[in-house]
Amino acid sequence: MASGGMREEMDAKIKTWEGELERLRVALARAPESVHAQHTTRFVEVYRAKEVVKSRWEAVRGVYRPEPTDMDRFQEALSAMEQAWATSQAMFADVFRPMAA
Repeated sequence: MASGGMREEMDAKIKTWEGELERLRVALARAPESVHAQHTTRFVEVYRAKEVVKSRWEAVRGVYRPEPTDMDRFQEALSAMEQAWATSQAMFADVFRPMAA
């Protein structure tokens, strides 16, 4: 399915999301209860979006000619994750701010 460039780019993007979400998970676990409570729901939403796009990517990644519906589902999940990632940046800033001080 994915030629070398797209495959590496998507794999790297997913790996970055996973790494940053793991850092956030640990930071939330260490954060005061008020910060944890404020951001847990959003964290779960972003994490779920990452898992959906990762699963859909794995379904089409190595397929020579994936079904158009599978590609559409992957593209929808990718768009949802990119939007979730962009809107979660305030959460990242809020959670990591106390740690930087």
